[in-house]
Amino acid sequence: MKRISYLLLIGISLIWGSQFFLVDLVIGSVPPVTLAAAKALIGAGTLALLDIMLGKKQPLSAKKAPWRIYIWIGLLEAVIPFILIGWGQQTISSSMASILMGTIPIFTILFVKLFVPGETISSAKWFSVIMGMAGIGILFVPDMGTSLHSGSFAGYLALLGASVSFSGSLILIKRLPPMSSILAMRNVLFAASVMLVPLAFLLEDPAHVVLTPKQILAVVILGSFHAGIVYMFYNLLIQRAGATFTSLNNYLVPPIGIILGVSILGDHFTWNAAIALVVILLSLAAGGLEKKKGS
Repeated sequence: MKRISYLLLIGISLIWGSQFFLVDLVIGSVPPVTLAAAKALIGAGTLALLDIMLGKKQPLSAKKAPWRIYIWIGLLEAVIPFILIGWGQQTISSSMASILMGTIPIFTILFVKLFVPGETISSAKWFSVIMGMAGIGILFVPDMGTSLHSGSFAGYLALLGASVSFSGSLILIKRLPPMSSILAMRNVLFAASVMLVPLAFLLEDPAHVVLTPKQILAVVILGSFHAGIVYMFYNLLIQRAGATFTSLNNYLVPPIGIILGVSILGDHFTWNAAIALVVILLSLAAGGLEKKKGS
């Protein structure tokens, strides 16, 4: 069970860590809200197709799940964070944004303590969170000074708000009734689509977006894998290992981005990146991240 949890954690991190390359291919042609809406729609369609292909019967509790839960998760997981991140990164650097988003495990632990009394937080997990935050700080320390001088306080608050929103969605996903991860995240992505599609037409002009075949393929991959498949893994990991453990994928995404950047794009691998990578990986191994009863 624990081995499967680690494999899911690594798989989620690999998928999300690789999305930056695909986004770079399309972001110049697809407005951000339109791209988010497309990802949600394609992701929901991908999971709906998987559900039909597998044809498994769901328990009665799944059929009676209130849609307001899916709407809230879609709002907290996709809509609110996207708006806050897009707005916040207009005034602060991407490095500082990544550091601030690294606070997700901290807020998750706080929410778990407040709202999930059945899930215990071990001292090893607390230590892992602190160590992981230190690794994130080391990773981006060369850019910190510039970011602090040029960024705005409102931008910092926006990214922290996005982090809080992601953390809240982790807690709500844990409260979904017993059901398949495919069906659960299909419903979440569908709820997000209902909100994002009108928003895209209100703020942007999706009807006049023109893409090359390569960009179309990138959008399809972003939607099917980086929204649909990864959210299915995400839900499955939360049900298996809890919200706190799942939130630790935020520590693996930055080093994965570094590894892919160095191997594919030829980016320079700095000393602080090497040290941060070691610290972040050690944070996941700290205390074995033991999964106690109720966690």
